[in-house]
Amino acid sequence: MRIDHHAYRKATRVAGFGFLLQALAAITILVFALGLFGSLARDVVLGFAAIYLFGGLFVWLSLIAVFYQHTQERLESLEEDELAAEQATTGSLFDTGREHEKVAVRRLRLMHKWLMPAVSLLVVAYLSLAAWGMWRYLDQLDAAAGEGDFLLTGARGWAVAICLAFAAVCFVVSRFVGGMAKQTVWQNLRGGAGYMVGNAIVLMAVAVGIIFRYFENDQVIGFVAYAIPLGMIVLAFEIVLNFILNLYRPRITGEVRRPAFDSRILSLLSAPDALIKSINDAVNYQFGFDITSSWGYQLLLRSFAWLLAFGVMAIVLLDTMVVVEPHEQAIKLSWGRVVGDDVYHSGIMWKWPWPVQSAAIYDVSRIRELPLTIQRINPPDVDDWAAAAPRTVGDIEPFLVSASRSTAIAPDREQAPALRDEAEASPEPTEKPMGELFSLVDAEITLQYRIKPDGLRDYLNFTTEFRGRRQRLTMRDRALKALALREITQHLSRLSMEQVVSRGDTNLARQLHDRIQSTFDKHETGVLVVAVNLPMLRPSGDAGKYFEEFAIAKHQRRETVAQKRAEEARTFMILLGDLDRREEIFAEFHTWDQLRRDPDVDADTVLEQRIVVERLLAAAGGDLSQQIDRAEAARWVTLMEARAKAFKHQGKLASYRVAPELFMQREIMIVLSQALANRRKYFVIGVDPERIKIDIDMQDMPSLFTTTRLGADEGKSN
Repeated sequence: MRIDHHAYRKATRVAGFGFLLQALAAITILVFALGLFGSLARDVVLGFAAIYLFGGLFVWLSLIAVFYQHTQERLESLEEDELAAEQATTGSLFDTGREHEKVAVRRLRLMHKWLMPAVSLLVVAYLSLAAWGMWRYLDQLDAAAGEGDFLLTGARGWAVAICLAFAAVCFVVSRFVGGMAKQTVWQNLRGGAGYMVGNAIVLMAVAVGIIFRYFENDQVIGFVAYAIPLGMIVLAFEIVLNFILNLYRPRITGEVRRPAFDSRILSLLSAPDALIKSINDAVNYQFGFDITSSWGYQLLLRSFAWLLAFGVMAIVLLDTMVVVEPHEQAIKLSWGRVVGDDVYHSGIMWKWPWPVQSAAIYDVSRIRELPLTIQRINPPDVDDWAAAAPRTVGDIEPFLVSASRSTAIAPDREQAPALRDEAEASPEPTEKPMGELFSLVDAEITLQYRIKPDGLRDYLNFTTEFRGRRQRLTMRDRALKALALREITQHLSRLSMEQVVSRGDTNLARQLHDRIQSTFDKHETGVLVVAVNLPMLRPSGDAGKYFEEFAIAKHQRRETVAQKRAEEARTFMILLGDLDRREEIFAEFHTWDQLRRDPDVDADTVLEQRIVVERLLAAAGGDLSQQIDRAEAARWVTLMEARAKAFKHQGKLASYRVAPELFMQREIMIVLSQALANRRKYFVIGVDPERIKIDIDMQDMPSLFTTTRLGADEGKSN
């Protein structure tokens, strides 16, 4: 092919057409995604596709500029050749090189050196930032858990038509441009052809996702929403890799550099014949000779259609036969709806081939596990309440239970000990109103279930198996979880804290199992509850450590009460002697105390009641009886001493009457002898001191009053 300005001008026109088609497709998809066509709703996936399409504008603009500059370079070269021919004819004196005047050549060289790499990096930045924004938007939707925020258009027919139309046009144009790029002069068009076939792939994927929405399947369009930014990241990575390889690739004189945005992967899709040729070359290389030209290979190519038809027929026949294992059950589906009332057990089930009919096979013996609450991360072997709150994937939502009986039941202090013991030991809540006292419990609950042997149809009719975007549970599992949590919440709200966290008080797992199974049967779920597992039951948050302290304090309280009661029994045993008569003695004593305090009761009545109490105490034989006996003995001793003093006084009275003066002196001396017996005595001598020489011997001398025992007996008696 002749390389002149006409060839580059044609490439410029093709690049301009590609730019217009790229812009038209991007703007149309964007306008439709924003819902600007009348009252149509917006669509997130179409918006993602439009963002990808706008990235191709940079590619086509760079190709327009490069091929236009190639055209200018060829025109400049043509003018240079004509001027050189004219100078050779006329013999001009200015026959020197004119390389310094070739401006178009320098501009073209600069474009290949700086413009094309810069555009490649610009495309990388655009694709990376756009993909990052898409991922962030999708992550925000997942964090908010809002299915309604993932906008999907209601005009599915128009969306499918527009996407398929532009996909077909883009693919045809990519094939046309890819065919032109086989020529050396137009080889830079491969970058535009590759991006154009990328347009076709993205739009075709969006159209397929929208078509699946007709069958109430939104998962495919959700996958497309995540696949678009992922593909943009892969394309950006390839462009960066090509850019790095271009820096180290050797330069060949006269060779046009291949820009970094020219994707090798997309180029293969725009020119699949090159891929087939590469496959043929690989086959020949493996066999060591040109096997593709042999008669066997050619026969295989001629019979390929028959072999393909035979394979399709075999697949269709095999699709009509479904093998049901002994532990499985199956039903027939026609366009998503159950056909007939039969549930097929182990054996062979015949049906029409897909898509007319399909088979739904379920393992009815497999035990499925459904987490009803937040699950712990690396749960410990022993659940220590005093430890920190367990690590979970999300926030724990505690259950509401009735208050602890030790808090809600407060026996009166006047209540008898036997009644208090009965109230504390009773496992059932009393009739005493508990007010508005509640507690919170953190629980990890897992439900294990399987399909009933005769409940497959109820299991399928209960609800669908639709799974939302990035949801772990299907619609059926979420419905079962809601029913089970309702029963668990209602049952726990009727129990106290001790009944929930104490395994010995109630068989909580069995009670929950029965309630959940009952509500499942009521709603005809076709589910058989195998077990309700409770790996964790603890007070909410960090309150568990206080419960341990409370248990210790409660034990200490019981121990203290037992010690005091034992001490009380010992005390009453010592005081009363016979504990069986304690209530009788207390009752009579209380009666005597009331009579004693009543001013209207005469003394004889009080005395009679006192005698009754004393007789009871004496009959019991305790320490109080002994104290009463000792008191009576001491009373008689005191009485006898008083009578002795009275008789003695009467005897002294006769002596006084006989000699009063002598009796008084005698009594005075008796008092002095008793008072001064242990006192120090000093003698005072009235003599001139000069005439006296005193020799002091500090010795205790017996008192003068102790030399005589005058009245000693009388003094003692007084």
